[in-house]
Amino acid sequence: MIMRGCTLHSVRDLKANFSIDELVYSYYSGELEVWLNNIGEKSKAKKLSRISSNNAQLLVELYKVFDLNPALSEEEVRRKYG
Repeated sequence: MIMRGCTLHSVRDLKANFSIDELVYSYYSGELEVWLNNIGEKSKAKKLSRISSNNAQLLVELYKVFDLNPALSEEEVRRKYG
């Protein structure tokens, strides 16, 4: 999977190159769940499958899956894990 032009090989890579828009897009396209399964993060992929795509709190739920503080901005997430 690619985020911010970088190939992601791990959840840490995702956090280091964090982009809310790209995360949401990859969630809706199904790519995020497939990628998580491919890198062995099956529990995170399973959590994704339980999120209702009509959920108004989608971002909060995605942040929970990746153990991120929802109060952090994209830049703060990248700085913390980059």
